[in-house]
Amino acid sequence: MSFNLYITPTTSLILILFTIFFGQVFRKNWKDKKNNWVLKSWIYGVVSSTSFFILILAPHEIQP
Repeated sequence: MSFNLYITPTTSLILILFTIFFGQVFRKNWKDKKNNWVLKSWIYGVVSSTSFFILILAPHEIQP
C-alpha cells in the first residue's frame, strides 16, 4: 500500500518560514526568560522542530 503524498514547493516555503520564525521566537524567549517562558519555549521549540523534521523527512514534489 503506497501513498502518493508529496510536499509541494509552496508548502515547503511555508514550513521553512515556520522553522525560521518560531526558531527566532524560541531563542528570544529563552534569552529574556519573562512570564511563562518555559511553556512558551516548549511550544515554539516543538513547532519549529516539527516543521523542520517534516521538511527533511517527507518527500518533495519535483517539478521538471
